[in-house]
Amino acid sequence: LELAVEELPEEQRAVFIAHELEGRRFKEMATETGVSVNTLLSRKRYAVLHLRERLQEVYDEFTKA
Repeated sequence: LELAVEELPEEQRAVFIAHELEGRRFKEMATETGVSVNTLLSRKRYAVLHLRERLQEVYDEFTKA
């Protein structure tokens, strides 16, 4: 999981970690960064899509054995 998160572009990684691991709210992040909530939501969406795809590959490798 750590490797997959590290593969994310910095902006996506930062939003994903802040929201999922640190429990921060999008509105709070938007206020602090000056980036709109919609942009933050979009960044997280792309991060989640990447992680799903990447972790599916790992899952498939383990289940083939």
